[in-house]
Amino acid sequence: MIIDVHAHLYPGPYHQLVEPLGLGGSLYRPKGAAGPSTPYPRQPEDVGRRLAAMDAAGVERQILSINIAPYLENEADAVRAARLANDLAAEFCAAHPDRFSFWASLPLPHVDEAIAEAGRAIDELGAVGVTIQCFCLDESIAREEFDPLYAELDRRGIVVFLHPGQNALQAPLIGDWGLTTCAGASIEDAVAAMHLIARDHPGRYPAIRFIVPHFGGILPMLLQRLDGQMPRQDLPRPPSETARGFYYDTVGWGSKAALVAGVTAFGVDQLVPGSDWPILLRWESYTQTFAHIREGGLDPADAHRILHVNAQRLMTPHIQRSTPILERLQRENHNGA
Repeated sequence: MIIDVHAHLYPGPYHQLVEPLGLGGSLYRPKGAAGPSTPYPRQPEDVGRRLAAMDAAGVERQILSINIAPYLENEADAVRAARLANDLAAEFCAAHPDRFSFWASLPLPHVDEAIAEAGRAIDELGAVGVTIQCFCLDESIAREEFDPLYAELDRRGIVVFLHPGQNALQAPLIGDWGLTTCAGASIEDAVAAMHLIARDHPGRYPAIRFIVPHFGGILPMLLQRLDGQMPRQDLPRPPSETARGFYYDTVGWGSKAALVAGVTAFGVDQLVPGSDWPILLRWESYTQTFAHIREGGLDPADAHRILHVNAQRLMTPHIQRSTPILERLQRENHNGA
C-alpha cells in the first residue's frame, strides 16, 4: 500500500484566522494583483470523497500539511496560528487514525516558539514530523538563527517535509510573468535544498531526514554543475553526494522526464510517493497520479520500491509512535461529543 507524503488539508477556521493577519501575504503577487496568488478550496472537506479516492488508488495513508504556513512577524499571532493549524490537523487525523497523519506547522521565524510547538504537536497531538516552507518571510530556512531549531529536530530524529511558499523567490521575472506556481515552486525546491547543502545541514544534523518536493524541482539537472561551481570551501563532501541523501517526493504532473531525472540523479531508494492532493485533481485522477510511476518505463521492481517500500521504511516508526496519540484523541473527541 502507498503512503502519500504530500497531501494538503485546508481547514476553514485556520484560513479565517490567518487571512486578516496577512497570511497569503508572503505569496508573490504580480503588480496590481489582489488576494492570494494560489487560491485554496473554500468548500467544506469531503472526507468520504477523499477516502474513496485513496481506496481506488491503493493509498493506505496520507500525511497532511497545511500549505499556507503560519509565518508572521508578530510572535503571538504566529504562535496562535500554528497552534490552531496543528489542533485542526490533529482533530481531522484523529477521526481516521488508520488513514491520516500530519506534518506539524511551526510559528517561524520565532525559533524558541517553533521548538515548543514542534514538541507539543509531536508529543501531544501525534504529528509524524514537521513541515517547513522553502523560505520564511522571504529569507532562507538555512540561515544561522534557525540552527537551534534544527538541533532540536536532530535530537528527536525528525522527518522534515519541505514545501514551496510560492514567493517566486521575490523575482519579478518569475512572479510578474505569472510563473510563481508553474515554475517558481520548482525553483524554490531546488534553491532551498541548495541552501541546506551549502551549510551542510545533512552533515551537521544527521538524524534529520529531509523530504524535498516535486522531484527536487530543477535540482536533478544541477548535480554535476554544483560539484564544479558551487562554493564548497567548508563542505566535507561534494554537493551531489549530500543531495543524494535527501528524499524527494514524486509530484511531477505526470512528467516521465521528471521521474527518469529523479531516479537517475538520486536513486530509486530516495523517491517517496506524493500527490499534492487536491491540486492535481484539476488535471488528473488521484489514481492516475500514482499510475505514472508504474507506467513510466522503470523496472517494475523499482516502481514497486518507490510506491510501496521507501515511504514505509522512512515513515513507519513515526506513524507507529503517533498513531496511539491520535487514537487517544479520537476517544476523547468521541467521549466529549
